[in-house]
Amino acid sequence: MEEGKLISVFELLVSAGNSILKVYNGNNFETELKSDNSPVTRADKSSGKIINDGLNQLFNTIPIINEENQIPNYEVREKWRQFFLVDPLDGTKEFIKKNGEFSINLALIEDNKPVEGWIYQPLLGKGWYCKKGGGIYEFDERLQFNRINQFETQSGNIRIVTSRSFFKKREIDLIDKIKKHYSVEIIHKGSSLKQIAIILGEADMYLKAGPCSEWDTAPGQLMVEEFGGTVFRIDNFQKLCYNKPILKNPHFVMLNKNLNTLGLLVS
Repeated sequence: MEEGKLISVFELLVSAGNSILKVYNGNNFETELKSDNSPVTRADKSSGKIINDGLNQLFNTIPIINEENQIPNYEVREKWRQFFLVDPLDGTKEFIKKNGEFSINLALIEDNKPVEGWIYQPLLGKGWYCKKGGGIYEFDERLQFNRINQFETQSGNIRIVTSRSFFKKREIDLIDKIKKHYSVEIIHKGSSLKQIAIILGEADMYLKAGPCSEWDTAPGQLMVEEFGGTVFRIDNFQKLCYNKPILKNPHFVMLNKNLNTLGLLVS
């Protein structure tokens, strides 16, 4: 992606984040329930419109899958070699609870794999960007950038980060299995901040054995793998892939580079 358009994408994320904060700091979220009983607010819709309109202006030949828009049928999508994948407000439940643990997720997908990814946390005015093979950069709302280094090897507990609002029995069972061999510390976080915790060296593993969609993981998977970690399905150890007929993820685990040999324990 050329530099000028890349900067414009960062500006889009900041603008969308500001629209989210305007709702967050107000008194009326206008919360509704979608067909799957997940909540959607005025902030989801406002952020989604800003990102969609901006991406369409910048890249009018690249299609977009946005959680808050009607998703094209697979017969149309399966022909796409490249597309943007957007979650305009990841962590809507945390947004409603006003605990700050929400983000905007954006990924450029090529041949069913993420090749560029952005995670932006509006409340802190801070985000992370990765291009495959190009490292990971932290950026802020003033568009100042800083390349981040891989974390140092940790010793002691295995720090497992899990969802704050979607902690499932299957995840508890898998953690109990790991506890038979290792000392474990549990960390609860909302949204893609769980994946950011891995790349910042604040967690070693992210387990997901509950509902989750492709837009929840694409940029985070790219970043975890960029720093030498692995992301795979629990059932068959294959990598997560994107643009499936149904845009739901199977149960999966993300591991930092120090835990790549731990995979067999979560099968």
